[in-house]
Amino acid sequence: MGKSIIVVGGGIVGVCNALSLQRAGHSVTLIDRKAPGRETSYGNAGVLSESSVMVLNNPSMLRALPRLLAGRSLGLRYSLSFVLKNLGWFIKFLSYCTPRYARAAGRALRDLQLSSLAQHKAWIAEAGVGHLVRHAAWVKAFRSEASFAKYSAELALLDEMGVNYTIYDREQIRQMEPGLKPVYAKAVVMDDTCGVSSPANLTDAYVGLFEAAGGTVMMGDVSALEQDAAGWKVTVDGSAKGADHVIIAAGPWSSEVAGWLGYRIPLAWERGYHLHLKPGDGPQLGRAICDMDGGFAIVPTLQGVRITSGVEIAERDAPKNPAQIIGSVASAREAHDMKEVIEDEPWMGRRPTLVDSLPMIGPAPRHPGLWFNFGHQHLGLSMAPGSALSITAMIDNQPAPFDATPFRPTRFAI
Repeated sequence: MGKSIIVVGGGIVGVCNALSLQRAGHSVTLIDRKAPGRETSYGNAGVLSESSVMVLNNPSMLRALPRLLAGRSLGLRYSLSFVLKNLGWFIKFLSYCTPRYARAAGRALRDLQLSSLAQHKAWIAEAGVGHLVRHAAWVKAFRSEASFAKYSAELALLDEMGVNYTIYDREQIRQMEPGLKPVYAKAVVMDDTCGVSSPANLTDAYVGLFEAAGGTVMMGDVSALEQDAAGWKVTVDGSAKGADHVIIAAGPWSSEVAGWLGYRIPLAWERGYHLHLKPGDGPQLGRAICDMDGGFAIVPTLQGVRITSGVEIAERDAPKNPAQIIGSVASAREAHDMKEVIEDEPWMGRRPTLVDSLPMIGPAPRHPGLWFNFGHQHLGLSMAPGSALSITAMIDNQPAPFDATPFRPTRFAI
């Protein structure tokens, strides 16, 4: 018998969770303060990855830490006051930088991403939005042989996880992407990774499937969660809405929502920016290019050429600091011809990151009927469907499509 379920959070993770639950026969309401997919999920590189298996806190980060802390890298900017305020979290984060953990996390991420990509393809076909999709759509590009050599540990992990990729030299890069200037010495093309030309349009398509089958989307501010004998009550704009189950999928706000019930979630956030530029007159890119030296991506989208920045570590709601994205745009112009910037100011989003760089997927330990589905950091689009299928299977007491044990909430004392 179908249950009444509320999903708190309308990003790609919440949308996929709502769609999966609705398809399993449940009555689902999706709640967010904005239209679905217009917060953190809006500003990514549009990559549907099955190859993003190396966690951020890996052994190479320890070796690069002195350079990163110097603040000269476009890939990472940070607020010293924020780091010092949360020093315990960062020390714990760095404690995971071991080869053993990197391999274990890589296997878990690979399984989750493979499940997600398969479900993405099924929903994309059903929604009739195949025109948004690109194949072999993720390229990691290196400006020197020296920077490529530093990628050897990740290549070894890709091999261990069975990821298909192709290495290109300078001339092959030119033939593959004539729109790139000859600044890259090497590139790694992820052969099975897909991409979309508009993450927002993809999210809208999934919302369309959800609503067409009877799902409800509600816009409003969630201010309270309460459990009683009848189940759950979610307060939205001052009014209570009841449900049998509640899924917290509120991205960087998830720890705040869970905190209302006494949970202490070891969640931080990676702030990121993007700007769109008008395409130049020369050949256009056919896939997303990740500049591994600069930590930014150059992405062809329906809105223009999107430049996405690296990571900014700062308070979640601190004022924007455009220096990183401005530097990224300047560096991107060295690689691809583009015209003027389209927006008046950069977009900024907050990517939710747990201290071990894995999402939290599963039941809340002290409240039956409450479920956690958040912490997907910069891979929400790539991992949302698999996370949704896992939560749905748990609610229905069915086997999950992959081993979800590494993502269980109880791996932390929360």
